[in-house]
Amino acid sequence: MATTPSTSKKKTSSSAAKTTASAKSTVKKPVAAKVAAPKKAVAAAPKKTAAPKKPAAKRATAAKSTVTPEQRYCMVAEAAYYHAERQGFMGDPVQNWIAAEAEIAALLSKK
Repeated sequence: MATTPSTSKKKTSSSAAKTTASAKSTVKKPVAAKVAAPKKAVAAAPKKTAAPKKPAAKRATAAKSTVTPEQRYCMVAEAAYYHAERQGFMGDPVQNWIAAEAEIAALLSKK
């Protein structure tokens, strides 16, 4: 039976510790107002002059305007279709193809 009073003391002391801990957490401390430090005048840095620009490198236009044979064939086929459409699909398909080839050759030679 001697252990019972010591157990009750522990409960009491731990509950008292909990009460004081919770009381401490709810109390807010006043915060001191922060004052901004005065800004110091900074000496103006000397301005850098822009470096002279290099002329842009010329791009190879031949590489960009090169059309593969497959692309050329598709362009001619599409142009031949539009030629035939303008004629109501009543003309000669070979003549439409020849006219389309001449038209595409003229367009590609301008580039």
